[in-house]
Amino acid sequence: RRSDYKDPDQAETASNLLDTVSSDIYSESQRFVFELIQNADDAAIDDQNEVNFSFFNGCLIISHNGHPFSEEDINSLTSAGSSTKKNDATKTGYKGIGFKSVFGKSERVTIFSDGYQFRFDKKEFDKILPWQIIPIWTELNELPLEIQETVAQLSYSVSTIIEIENAESLQKDLTDLLSDGQILLFLRKVSKISVSKNKKLIYSIEKKTISEEDNFNEVTLFKNESKISSWITKTFDNIPVPKETKEELKKDEKTPKKLRDAVFTELSFAAKIEENKLRTLKDKPSLIFTYLPTKVSDFNFPFLVNGSFLTNAAREGIHEDKVWNQWLFSLIGEKIFDWLASLATSKYRFQLLQLLPHKFGSTQNELKQSFDKSFSAHSKSKAYIITEQNQIRKSSEVVLDKTGLSVQSFIDPTSITEFLSKEKNLEFDGDCFVSTQVEESNRLKQVGVEVFELENFETFFRSKYFTTRHN
Repeated sequence: RRSDYKDPDQAETASNLLDTVSSDIYSESQRFVFELIQNADDAAIDDQNEVNFSFFNGCLIISHNGHPFSEEDINSLTSAGSSTKKNDATKTGYKGIGFKSVFGKSERVTIFSDGYQFRFDKKEFDKILPWQIIPIWTELNELPLEIQETVAQLSYSVSTIIEIENAESLQKDLTDLLSDGQILLFLRKVSKISVSKNKKLIYSIEKKTISEEDNFNEVTLFKNESKISSWITKTFDNIPVPKETKEELKKDEKTPKKLRDAVFTELSFAAKIEENKLRTLKDKPSLIFTYLPTKVSDFNFPFLVNGSFLTNAAREGIHEDKVWNQWLFSLIGEKIFDWLASLATSKYRFQLLQLLPHKFGSTQNELKQSFDKSFSAHSKSKAYIITEQNQIRKSSEVVLDKTGLSVQSFIDPTSITEFLSKEKNLEFDGDCFVSTQVEESNRLKQVGVEVFELENFETFFRSKYFTTRHN
């Protein structure tokens, strides 16, 4: 029925629009790979879903072992802008155009899944039609012989056969994309991606959860069973959408209905572990993830952050002017301090400041403004700073001693707190000094922690608070 166009102009318009979606919007080969990985993640049965890329001369087969296709899935594929995931909060996709990205690289795409077998084939039509949404039933023997044998032997529930001219170039792009394994960090269900060529395994990447605790999960990424990197991750789920945010979202018809109607959302963080210690991300840009990485790297957080950010169609940029995104950035400023407070009770308590972000001080970017406002409030309200006696305190309750005097046996630390109390009109109790074991303690200056520095030396030693206690 989708090939029955009474008006040739209407058919040509639909075809041109689909060409634009698949070719112009998804200009990079990486993007359609992302879309197919996301589809596999959304279709997963459990958290051990595997995606396999099998390269052949002029062809790529992408398979996964999740749920097979349903009639509803096929209806979604054969329309533009319709998706079975639009109202499902457990699924990443919501635009209904992701699969169309494959047509930017191929004019013949075939799907085999649990009895359904059909293709989208531009050359099948002798007139201009939106071939990308017109399925053609396909028998196995209509495929090249080598592909027939491979599809027949595959144990996966869904296989997508993409006939493509420059398969070697795509293979190189895929290798670059998968090299560090980080693409797996925030996927809900896909834990392994394997790549083969001419039926021989080249490599695989895998995510293994080493331990699960209340304040973090320990995750290790592997390539061919060799460790690439280690991480701790934390997901804050069931975060209620505030009433005022819902009201603003209702006014924006361009925000997808799935998000306008959302009652809850989730936000995740990942922090790198090196030599069993937390470390700031430095070796490469800290990207924003929408379950898969975007190209957005201008926020430079010392951790990776993942959420249901509203992106452009190719997921290469985040919309700054969207209320939903502004709220999510305010959540980053809140939830990172919730995580730091939780980590303060863990084995990483002395390294947690490696994850302390900085304020942007931006007067232009609305996302950065939302983050800064939230950062200012929550950096003061949460207790996450470790003292010399291993207590956990708020920023207003501690002193950062840069002189080292407070831990010297010949100095009564009370003289320092009395000096600060009277000279600066501040109140501190006895156990107020930031532990000397805390790494990156200088970062505390930006959250308003009082600092006792060398420039205070002369005034302090001349003061009565020192002299009366050290006669």
